[in-house]
Amino acid sequence: MKFCAIICEYNPFHNGHFYQITESLKKSGCDGVLCIMGGNFSQRGEPTLVDKYTRAEMAIAGGATAVVQIPTYFCTATAEIFAHAAVKIATSFANVTHLSFGSECGDIRSLTELAKFLNKEPEFYKSRIRRNLNDGYSLGKAKTHALQECIDEGFVKFSDPEMVSKLLDSPNNILGIEYLRVLQRSSRTDITPITIKRITEKDTDNEDVNYGLTTATAIRSSVYESKRIWNIRKFIPSTPFKIFARTLQTIGLPDIDIWGNLALYRFRTGSPNELRQNFDVCEGIENKLITSARENVEYSKFLENSISRRFTQARIQRIITACLLSLRSEYTRHIYEIDRLPYIKLLAAKHKPEVLASLNECNTILVSRKQDALAAQKDPFGKILMFSEDKANSLYSLLLDINKDQQKEFVQSDIYQKPILMK
Repeated sequence: MKFCAIICEYNPFHNGHFYQITESLKKSGCDGVLCIMGGNFSQRGEPTLVDKYTRAEMAIAGGATAVVQIPTYFCTATAEIFAHAAVKIATSFANVTHLSFGSECGDIRSLTELAKFLNKEPEFYKSRIRRNLNDGYSLGKAKTHALQECIDEGFVKFSDPEMVSKLLDSPNNILGIEYLRVLQRSSRTDITPITIKRITEKDTDNEDVNYGLTTATAIRSSVYESKRIWNIRKFIPSTPFKIFARTLQTIGLPDIDIWGNLALYRFRTGSPNELRQNFDVCEGIENKLITSARENVEYSKFLENSISRRFTQARIQRIITACLLSLRSEYTRHIYEIDRLPYIKLLAAKHKPEVLASLNECNTILVSRKQDALAAQKDPFGKILMFSEDKANSLYSLLLDINKDQQKEFVQSDIYQKPILMK
């Protein structure tokens, strides 16, 4: 059984994701889709709208074959680290033959060319990034301006330079480039990358399908603002929507006010030396965060007064998550030093013998049973990743309006939780 891997967050799963799964199967000719998904906290450093098991169940109901998790240490980090972990998970499965990702451009050639250039990262490009950073630009803007300068000055040639110059301005293009960079450096030359162009409702001309397209960001905003879900029903496929509705009726939404208060407490009471141990806390940002937390009583104001051109809101939110979960820099960056993860956690799958048999052709431990969990615990780095998952689940549970029995379900050891098997 051959899989097309899709790296995702599904926060939440919607019609656009269903479209990507459908198109990925068509383009790749694979038998199924393996989703490699983040956990209870997103790459933007926020609690996800619903928990990872609900999102995994929605994905299976929406056409995926199996869902495995990107560990919290990596799925809440930068795009580069997120991509490193996700692609290393994809390349661990012998039966993954394709890697599919969404992009704003839909141009695999331009994305591939830029990924190759960035993997070489010539000195003239790096020097321009350093200069732009010194001028106060964020890292993303510094790279975009440096790339444009290299194209303008003739230091590099691309098939479509106008297209390439705009790639670093869009988040999904950036993630796609990072996936390609890691894949190009891996030994899995047999994996074919494909990209599915992100579409809007105006792009669809199929009269037989009402895509009902919007973004996950718009869905999250609508749900938080209205506290209702019927107004976003048309944007989520029917069965995944029922799963989504069931979870919201059972445990509700994560309370962002509680999240904000926890963040304020963390920075009001944390010492600069201790905070500095966590991922991406650098350049004295810990002092600014401490000051801002002590001067503001509202989380939104704390965020507003903490951001700058160098430290965007998403970056500050990732730092907040890292500090709340004590995600140490040394362990986050360990992803660069390992060829494979010590274990991969299966969250959900179609209940078919051939699916599980194909997934088990893996170069690391696929945790789907108790004996797998016991074996994974023997690895020291694996234990660190497991402990961070337990902390993430416990923190997430504090944001929910749930009873004692529901709390127990969230705080049990993550590694022992059984995957959801669906027909």
